[in-house]
Amino acid sequence: MKQCYKRQVVVIAAAFLAFTLMLMSCETEKVVTETVEVLVRDTVAVSIISVDSIFVAADSVTEGASVELTASVSFNGDTGPLNYSWFTTDGVFIGESENDTVTWKAPDEAGAYMVSVHITDGDNIGIGSRFIGVGMYVPSASPFFLGDVNCMTCHGDQHVAWEETGHAEAWASLEAAGVRSFCIRCHTVGYDGPPGNGGYDETPISRYENVQCESCHGPASEHVADLDPSKVSIDYGALQCATCHQGTHHPYFDEWENSPHNFDSTFFATGNAACQGCHEGVAASIRLSGDLSQFYGAGPILGRPSAEEQPHRPVTCQTCHDPHDGENPGQLRTVADVPLVTANGESPVITVGGSGKLCMHCHHARRGPDDQVINGYAHFGPHANPQADMMLGASAYHAVAEEDFVWAGPSHLNVQNSCKTCHLNTSEYQGPNAPAVTGHSFQPTVAACAGCHGPINDFDEIMALEDFDGDGSVEGVQSEVQGLMAVLEDELWASFVGRGLDTTGLDLEDILGSDSLSTLLERESGYNWAFVHDDKSHGIHNPDYAVQLLQQSIMHLTGSLPQGAVVLSSRSDDVVAGKF
Repeated sequence: MKQCYKRQVVVIAAAFLAFTLMLMSCETEKVVTETVEVLVRDTVAVSIISVDSIFVAADSVTEGASVELTASVSFNGDTGPLNYSWFTTDGVFIGESENDTVTWKAPDEAGAYMVSVHITDGDNIGIGSRFIGVGMYVPSASPFFLGDVNCMTCHGDQHVAWEETGHAEAWASLEAAGVRSFCIRCHTVGYDGPPGNGGYDETPISRYENVQCESCHGPASEHVADLDPSKVSIDYGALQCATCHQGTHHPYFDEWENSPHNFDSTFFATGNAACQGCHEGVAASIRLSGDLSQFYGAGPILGRPSAEEQPHRPVTCQTCHDPHDGENPGQLRTVADVPLVTANGESPVITVGGSGKLCMHCHHARRGPDDQVINGYAHFGPHANPQADMMLGASAYHAVAEEDFVWAGPSHLNVQNSCKTCHLNTSEYQGPNAPAVTGHSFQPTVAACAGCHGPINDFDEIMALEDFDGDGSVEGVQSEVQGLMAVLEDELWASFVGRGLDTTGLDLEDILGSDSLSTLLERESGYNWAFVHDDKSHGIHNPDYAVQLLQQSIMHLTGSLPQGAVVLSSRSDDVVAGKF
């Protein structure tokens, strides 16, 4: 029989924080360790070094004080001479730190600090740790709060970025406004947490001021001690932010909860993975913070955790806002330029629009007209929300007009911050009878129009300059556009019926999407009807472009406009988008 050999086993015996109080007593208490058996051929080899405790007489020390720490060790099996290595999250060791007893000088800032020891005989290792209170009591509940200084050692990049966010200035902003007791909960760490976990309400020290890592990820003492990622939480749910961002003062969650972004994402998350980049909150947050081109892929967003690790979410706060990064206004995940779909031989990119460009990375056509017009398509028209394309004046079907026709350029895209200005119009808190408005219902408000168009009560009070639909009167922009849409829709149905097509039970999309039911001419004009319809603004996003598309499509299909309609041939000195 061949000689069997023994494999040495490395066992980490962490001092679990649930036993913190036992470690503080004068009696040495055994810390529970895990025995690991490793099978090597026919031989079982087990050898463990165990750190039973790190003993210190005082429950806590004052800032800058020095204390003596002693490691108690036992082992199961044969070991050689033991070597000690001591470590600490802050403070310094005075003199030798390679023996079973060391002197630790506490830092000058209050908090709970971890001291650990590694003990090895060269083959096996045991690790023990404990927390020492400096200028505060040692928390009696586990897990407990440590403060952001304990996070920055491993998460330095995130911490540097966080320092530039409003969360890192939360306490300063409260002091500037006047500290009120009912405000402290949202401007500090761990306030009103479980008894004994060391939150600001129990230990009001500077270490726990501001909205820090643990405000969102939970108390991290066990995470730090055990180096276990599962001991902190990562949650993309809107309720995470709602802890503070709700109520009459700042009703972000309240408005979002009743917004179109709060939808059931199950279908998009499980039915078609290619939809996740916009329709599933976690995947969308990853895309917006990384590879924006993933939206056009056929598979799931790379890097999205599994459903077990992170449940599917609607488009929540964290989808659009990066809790760790203040580089962009409003901590938005991106304000990068927006590439649009290739159409009419062009691949345009939106480079203006300010913070509104974040919205455009989902709210664009995605599908172009060229192939659909030739071959038909089951979901005829652009992908449901081509607002970015409409605002730029791109991606509709331009071959309905003469080759040298001058299509309108941007209009409201040139408004500062574009989408954000109109759809997230805000008002400050003015008291119980006039609560704050954050704009997170995402519904446009007429108040946002006042700066350019004066006070109005309805968007349709923004008047067109001419009678574009030929109904005999000059109306608001939305009425003129809706009038043109009705004309084009009626002409399309007349064309179907005129060819003898049985349209019973069919809708416009059914017919236009089928190359056997519709003609090329009908699909060419019908695509622009679908484009304006799916934009949903009834012309507000880009009045000139919407009117041009509908008028040129009507003339392409029928040869003329309704009698009396004024043709908007191009952007000119007579008809300017800014005057609509």
